[in-house]
Amino acid sequence: MKITIIGVVPPCPRCQRIYDLTIEAVNELGAKAEIKKIAYDSDEAKQFGRVGTAHDIAEWAQIDIDWRKIWDIATEGWSPELDELMMPCKQRAGIEGWLMTPVLLLDDTVAAMGYVPDKEYIKTAIKKHLQKGAHNA
Repeated sequence: MKITIIGVVPPCPRCQRIYDLTIEAVNELGAKAEIKKIAYDSDEAKQFGRVGTAHDIAEWAQIDIDWRKIWDIATEGWSPELDELMMPCKQRAGIEGWLMTPVLLLDDTVAAMGYVPDKEYIKTAIKKHLQKGAHNA
């Protein structure tokens, strides 16, 4: 399986957290996977659609976000509050067909985007994806 995290380079706390959780999930499952990170503004990322950060989407959709508060929280590392503050951007991204960072792809299929899922969600997504692949083989 190929797992790709699309995010900011160098990674923001959210992009790093989803990457770390994905590695933990793969290791705990004993799954064989190639895990890589790619920059959201790379040509490779653009193959999957219109990709942007919460800031890109907020600017495009004219969503008022308290960036100072986000910055203050982000300097301490990842927290669920970061995802909560950026939820309006994630929701708008989904409606408008954007992929908002961080994006978790399992064999080029979007498993999560715009937030950091917990490790159990990632493990379940990987298991379902592997089972689906076994049925298609």
